[in-house]
Amino acid sequence: MAIQLKTDLPSFFEIGEYNTVHLLKLLHMHHLEFKQVLLLGDHKTFLIGGGPISKNLEDGHIKVSRHVVTNSDEPNVRHVEDIIEQEKPDLVLGFGGGKVLDVAKLAAGKKNTTFISIPTTLSNDGISSPVAVIKDKKNIPVSHITKAPYGIIVDISIVKKAPEKHIKAGIGDMISNLSAVFDARLAHKEGRETITSMALSVSEAGPLSLLDFKKPSIHNNDFLLCLAQGLTKSGIAMCITGSSRPASGSEHKISHAIDHLHSPRDTLHGEQTGIAAIFTMALQENSYLDKVIEFYKEITFPHTLEHLSLTIEQFIQVVHAAGNIRPERYTILEHMEITDKEIREIIKKTGL
Repeated sequence: MAIQLKTDLPSFFEIGEYNTVHLLKLLHMHHLEFKQVLLLGDHKTFLIGGGPISKNLEDGHIKVSRHVVTNSDEPNVRHVEDIIEQEKPDLVLGFGGGKVLDVAKLAAGKKNTTFISIPTTLSNDGISSPVAVIKDKKNIPVSHITKAPYGIIVDISIVKKAPEKHIKAGIGDMISNLSAVFDARLAHKEGRETITSMALSVSEAGPLSLLDFKKPSIHNNDFLLCLAQGLTKSGIAMCITGSSRPASGSEHKISHAIDHLHSPRDTLHGEQTGIAAIFTMALQENSYLDKVIEFYKEITFPHTLEHLSLTIEQFIQVVHAAGNIRPERYTILEHMEITDKEIREIIKKTGL
């Protein structure tokens, strides 16, 4: 039976070293020609590689304009939309972390302009997904479905220089797919949702590759390549379903509850989902839990409530609140009526 995609897949992926240096060559390899490019980044990412990217494109007689994205919120999206309307670029390049890519992705999608994602860090699966997380007027992150990037270009020589905290956040976001896929299959089994099994298999392929990696290290180029490929697959799974469902379950509900109840925070999204996944996988009696805990120890991934600056009492409050977030999305949290005592037992058992 043919699978009908809910949103277009990216047309190409290029993951390797020094890809930004050879950006024009990569575009030509994929038979892409552009006359005017809007390059979006933040102050830090432009210092990292904005100059070489601009020069590489300008050497190919392409006009490049650069604009700074200051935050992933509605005003920044509207501002970029206005720029696209005025300058009429035939390509929007997002060069940065999640905030830059989400704003660039949503604005380009709204203006029906080709968008290519060039992440400077592997902190989450937004690098290839059709989902843009934008803060609303109340500073609450809201997920928007838009077009997936036309292409994704990952330069390992750049992403490996990102802070360790950001790389580990990407690992946490990737591993949390194992919890999300369990929840999606549970919802399907209970007749609550119809979910394409292929999307779920694609979504869990990335974290399973990480768990199977021999001697994992965030300083190993091959390991970063494995992470980049996994995050890309996660985005593909979302394209198949047209939602974040294959990569967002009970662990993301807990992360969102943390954001709602205890913001602002210094912890990254992937840190929160990665730590929450330990709890939800224990609740699910997920067969991968022990392997995940051992893997976290190997790469020194933070996996305690202390890292989230949450007390046990606060976490209990978060878990109960999480069930009210996105109630249409059925997870283990809705499937079980968990008590405060059971939450405490899981925290103790898993070392959270």
